[in-house]
Amino acid sequence: MAIYSEFFIADHHQAVARAKAREAGKSPAIDVPVLPTPGLSDFEIEVLGELAVKKVHATGVAAELSLVDIELDTLFAVPDALLEVFAELNAPEDPEDVTDLAAEWAAAEEMESTPAVTDPLLRALTAMSASALEAAADNPKMGLFFFSAE
Repeated sequence: MAIYSEFFIADHHQAVARAKAREAGKSPAIDVPVLPTPGLSDFEIEVLGELAVKKVHATGVAAELSLVDIELDTLFAVPDALLEVFAELNAPEDPEDVTDLAAEWAAAEEMESTPAVTDPLLRALTAMSASALEAAADNPKMGLFFFSAE
């Protein structure tokens, strides 16, 4: 399990600068919207992505995060299609979808969590994903990034 992880909205340059600061054990100078996560790894986020893709019936959408920089194996970008899946869950047709998805994620064998932890985290992530889509509409260089380091 990762010691520290977070989602944040930034452009590529800001994301790399933030990740390098985190890796150096420094507080990032770049002020961006951040969602701290409870030590989740990129693999656990990909498990969530697979479950979310199924939940919204988005066939053909890959749940893998993209490595941003070959020298930074701790920094990932959330691909646009997966970002749209997460954002769609911000206002689901059935409000129980998010609760059910959070329970499925907590119950996945790769996770060591409970719905009490995953539900508010998932709701915050879906809201942040919707915000990232809005930011990208204003500036196509903006995206949602995930940092995870041990």
